[in-house]
Formats: sequence, C-alpha cells, structure tokens
Amino acid sequence: MSKAPIRIASLLAATLASVPATWASPPGVVISQQVDIATYTYYHQDLLYIHTGQSRGLVGAQHDPARTNIFNTFQSFGLTVALEPFIYAANTYYNVVATQPGTDNPTQTVVIGAHFDSVNCPGADDNATGTAMVMELARVLSQHRSSKRLRFVAFDREEQGLRGSIAYVAAHAADNTVMAVTADMIGHDSGAYGMDLYSKASSSAVTNGVASAIATYGNGLNSFINVGNFAFSDHWSFENNGIPAVVVIERCYTCNTNYHTTNDRLEFSPTYISYPLLNDIVRSMAGYLVDAVPISLWGDKDNDGDVDDSDFTQFRLCFGGPSAPVCYAFDKNMDKVIDCNDWPAFQTAYQTSTGNAALLTPDAFTAVLLQIDTTPANVCVCDLIPDGMFDGRDVQAYVAAATAP
Repeated sequence: MSKAPIRIASLLAATLASVPATWASPPGVVISQQVDIATYTYYHQDLLYIHTGQSRGLVGAQHDPARTNIFNTFQSFGLTVALEPFIYAANTYYNVVATQPGTDNPTQTVVIGAHFDSVNCPGADDNATGTAMVMELARVLSQHRSSKRLRFVAFDREEQGLRGSIAYVAAHAADNTVMAVTADMIGHDSGAYGMDLYSKASSSAVTNGVASAIATYGNGLNSFINVGNFAFSDHWSFENNGIPAVVVIERCYTCNTNYHTTNDRLEFSPTYISYPLLNDIVRSMAGYLVDAVPISLWGDKDNDGDVDDSDFTQFRLCFGGPSAPVCYAFDKNMDKVIDCNDWPAFQTAYQTSTGNAALLTPDAFTAVLLQIDTTPANVCVCDLIPDGMFDGRDVQAYVAAATAP
C-alpha cells in the first residue's frame, strides 16, 4: 500500500458486516473449496521473499527474482503470460499479466490484481499476502470455464504512487474491463477478523458483491464497507477511469505497526501472518468471482456443481457440432467445435466428479465415439491404434480401457 488513505471526498459510509449472506451457488461451493492454504503458503513463503533481510523494494535484491517466480507460476497454469513494461524515474519496470480467455463474453475483461513490490522491506503482509492470493486464484480458476476474459495482474511500483496499475489501465484501454478486484495487505488480524472494502459509490455493485461473498463463503469472516474516493491503492487506477473496482484490505491495516517497516517479515512472530484469515478471504474471493463473472466447471452444462449424467446427455447432443453458446461448456480447447479433443477432459470430469460414482459404460463410450467423423482432420487424440484414422479398432480399445480391472 502506497500510503495512508487519501480521502479526496468525504467518507460516506462504513458498515460492519451488514451485508447478509446469499445463497451459495453449487459451483461457488465446489470451486471455492479448491483453494488450498498449503499451496497459498508455498507461494507466500517460498516464492515471494518475505523473510528477514529480504526486500522487493525499489532497489531490493529480491524484487526481480520474485517477479520471475510470479511469471513462472502463472505460466505453469497454462495461462498466457506477459511482462508489460512501463517507465518510472527513467527506469523500466514490468507488470506481470496472465490471461485466461473467456467463452460467452470473451471481449469483456475482469481484473484480479495486487502489487508485488514492497517498501524496501520483506513486505510479508504488504503486499506478499495480496500477491499470493492472486497466484492462488489463478491456479484454481484457470482449471475452470470463465464466461469473461480474466486477467491476473501483479502490479509493480505501487509504493511509488500506483505507477504499475496506472500504466496497466492506460495500456489496456481497449480491453472493455468491466470490473477489477484488488488485494492489498490481507494477512494480519488486528482483532476484528475481517476485511475493509474501499471503493467509490459508483463501484457499489462490486463492493456489495464482495461483502456478500465474504458473508457466504468466508467461514465467519467479517467485512466493513467504506465508501468514498480513496486513492491509496491500485483499485483507484481503475475507478479513476470509470471502471468499477474495490480493494480488499485487512481491517484497520494501520493497526499493524509493522506496516512499511523492516519488521513486516514472516519471522516477526508466529501469529503475525494469520493463515486462517487468509484461507477465508481467498475462498471468499474465489466464491465471489465464480458467481459474479460467472465461472463454472468445464462439462457442467446445467451448472449444478457436478458433471453428471444430465451433462453427459448434453455432451452427446453437442458432439461433432460447432461450439454454439449452448455447447460452450464442453469446448475445453476452445477451438469452436465439440470433438474428440474435448472428449478426454469431459471423461475425466465425469468420472472424477464428487457426486457421480458411476463410470462411463462401454456402451456409453461407443455411443459417443461412433459419432466422430472418420476423416483424418478429425482423428486427433481418438486414434488410439495409431493408423491415421479413427475406426472400430479405436472404439474397442476405449471399451477395453473402460472395463479393465
């Protein structure tokens, strides 16, 4: 966080956990529970240099290695990743931008962001906690189908005046960004076990949605809504350009006396960073994004949080045809056709779904596979017997594999 809140307009409201819980959607429940605090902890402690004597600051020795770790982690999820340059004080710095394409509304963009730089200190809370949240959300959400394009962004040089996020917004003016959610210092519990949400009144739909998700998915986490013109964190770069945005921050972040000091380090005390708090806010944000974007499980056509027999029926109807909107749920490789390239992913989702005990029967395999065009252009992964075409021998191989002990 760059500095204490600058209140350009008067504070309009501050509400303690007043937004009621909403109905938790089936995909929201399933996907939010995929947040893994052990994986988050690995990103936070092992990849972001939050230990005594380390620094991601302006001249910090660990700044560039941390950026590289973020880039490589995003890339490991199969996302398209870029280092986007900008100039500050005659030097070039880079935001790390990872993109997940959308299906139904691919030209609309949702940004999930946090700044990864620190104030010449380890920055264990400010802002390795927010950066690790973006990394973990990228890991979880990249496994699923997003209706809109997602950009996971690690901003640089926030501590020098939001330089990275200002540059990002300028560079992506044509992105049709419909909202941005950012995180800045989310890991220290000063006693309220909650998060402050700061935004303008014009961002109330996003802010209220996050508050509702915290009440729904947050396991008792509190939220405090603050409405006004707050220019102290990266959300402001979006709001200042007419894009609804909110920043999520630990309640009373100025109560953290290690803020912007060399004591903002993991080793300060065993309880300095609260991983239960982090688990609850990251799961809340996952639930919010699933419901707001929305995001669903690949193959879950009826969006009930389970890839089951009703979805299999729809897969068979879509198979072999173009990826019209009614079939987007099955086009895993997003090549605009539902074909044998999409079959293995659906098969895996169906067979591993938590609510679906039965395996596909040999008859079911045959019923789907026999619909495949036998031309070489459509052979792809279904040519188990590698002879350059899909035929009955491949069907027999699938059946044998399905019935093997």
